[in-house]
Amino acid sequence: MELEPKFEKSGDGMETVTLTRAEFDWLIEQAEDAADLAAAYEGLKSLKDDGAIPAEVARAVRHGKHPIAAARAYRKMTQADLADLIGVTQAAIARLEALAPGTGRTETIDSITEALALPRWLFEPRVNESPREKLSRKVHSASANSVTGRIMGPASGKAARKRGAAAAKSKRA
Repeated sequence: MELEPKFEKSGDGMETVTLTRAEFDWLIEQAEDAADLAAAYEGLKSLKDDGAIPAEVARAVRHGKHPIAAARAYRKMTQADLADLIGVTQAAIARLEALAPGTGRTETIDSITEALALPRWLFEPRVNESPREKLSRKVHSASANSVTGRIMGPASGKAARKRGAAAAKSKRA
């Protein structure tokens, strides 16, 4: 589009420019395109500097899967495969996956990073976690078996009957 601005001076000496609506809209569109391009270049620079992770891994982590477990699944590795690769036991990998991301010896996390060929930041503690994500992780941690990571079912047997009886008694009171 060729711009045809009209320059005018007001009585107090201020210079103004008048554009048609189409010219104005075109300029706004160009500015937005320039901002998008700048953001894309910034994102590309960040990928080069910080490393990228596959969308499948990012999605799994966002949905609450531990980063090590998500990366292992992406690489089609078991806990035992990863453990053998970095020289620890399968139980050690299971423990790491049951703990908060970033927990563990630096050397172990570095070895995992190298073995899974993903950026180190993926396996570090989450600093920008929303309150909802923190609560979800706390609830999962409190109700999960620390070794298997499985959510524990409702209590059964004598302890459950005892709690149920106590709850019924407090309702009657």
